[in-house]
Amino acid sequence: MAIALVLAFTLFRPPPTQGPFGRDFEAYYAAGATWNAGGDPWSRAVWSVERTIGGVDASRDELLPYVGPAAALPLFGALARLPHPVAVRIWSGLIAAALCALILAALALARTRRITVLLGAFALGICSAPAMSDIALGQVALLSAAAVACALLAYERRAVAAGSFATLLAALQPNLALVLIARLRDRTALLCAALGALAFATLTLIAGGGGPGFVAYLHRLAEHGNAERFVTIQHTPAAIAWSLGASAGVATAAGTVCALAAIAATAVATVRARLDARDGTLLAIAALPLAVPFFHEHDFVIELIPLLVLAVRARGTARVLTTVATVLICVDWLGLAQRPPAAAQIVALGLAVACALVALGPDTRTTRADVVPFAALLALACVALPAAHAHPAPTWPDALPATYHAPANADASAVWADEQHAAGLDERQPAWGMLRAVPIAGCIMLGSAIILTHRAKQMKHTTAP
Repeated sequence: MAIALVLAFTLFRPPPTQGPFGRDFEAYYAAGATWNAGGDPWSRAVWSVERTIGGVDASRDELLPYVGPAAALPLFGALARLPHPVAVRIWSGLIAAALCALILAALALARTRRITVLLGAFALGICSAPAMSDIALGQVALLSAAAVACALLAYERRAVAAGSFATLLAALQPNLALVLIARLRDRTALLCAALGALAFATLTLIAGGGGPGFVAYLHRLAEHGNAERFVTIQHTPAAIAWSLGASAGVATAAGTVCALAAIAATAVATVRARLDARDGTLLAIAALPLAVPFFHEHDFVIELIPLLVLAVRARGTARVLTTVATVLICVDWLGLAQRPPAAAQIVALGLAVACALVALGPDTRTTRADVVPFAALLALACVALPAAHAHPAPTWPDALPATYHAPANADASAVWADEQHAAGLDERQPAWGMLRAVPIAGCIMLGSAIILTHRAKQMKHTTAP
């Protein structure tokens, strides 16, 4: 693993991409500054701040819209009172701390304290593509995912104050916080959810997003979702179906069917397999990418919670499924097409992920199951690398024309949609769809492993003397 990491960050390290570090934090910072000035943070007004940030090409429109909830604006407003270089360092520190919290909370849920497991878990977290993407982009998704993990732990331990605060933080990325609904089975969880929701509503009112403002925000959110529905950065069944050649109507219908099927399958499996509160929530996390209409590559960081728990607990077939699922989810398969110079680094980090899984295994000696992630990585790389090389994918804003300017009368969502089109991110390309389907397949395998692990635990308790 050490050799793979050294190679990944030295010999195989690709040239840096353009733009500022923490590109998504750019939108949070600009929204906070716009809100501080009394402007509309969901409008094009954020560009007047974004264009002043070092690394942004102000000679063309590179608007990155803010689509977060109003409840987050007091936090981003406070950070925006600092110079951007200082604010991004503070935010990056919070994101790194969130990754540590996610890993420690997941291991606590797995009820393990082995030092080899701790080291393997941190190696897996650091090398996983979603976590690396979150840190590089300054994405709030990692903070939300860590809060979900901490909330699950707090609910189990009946820590109401910690659980309420974690629930509030999870809601900063609402599409990830939805999984906590599956955990609302006891009074502690319900109380924490109610208090977290009350705090969220209070912050929303303070930020001016209550009443008609909240309705307007939902409308903006729907518009932004429509703008991104079929673009390459979306890892949803609908976007994948579009890439594979389906019409807009068929792709939308496919996304809806997949969402309903995922929700129904999760509910049925939870009841029939008699999953407890924790395992039922882990299953909901595995099903999340299939059930929501908005899911990016960095959002897969939430899958680290069930992956870490099962990497410690799973045995037999469930462990094999878990190791394969980890390779499918934690390797940046689409990045092979988006960043061809980084292909060697991506594969090296995949090897590090496979090595971390060995350290996370239940046995101190090497078993046949430990070979599986390496075999899965090799097999997938043999298919993905040629496909990505033959069909390189554009990235935003690198692929924007040098003289690009958005329509003058378009709102922020329309500008974002036009930018994606100008950059070629809405092109139909089956290879890109197949690369994005890989982590989705991993989530399905992960869900199966969760059910098998729970059944094995039930059988062990049933046959115990």
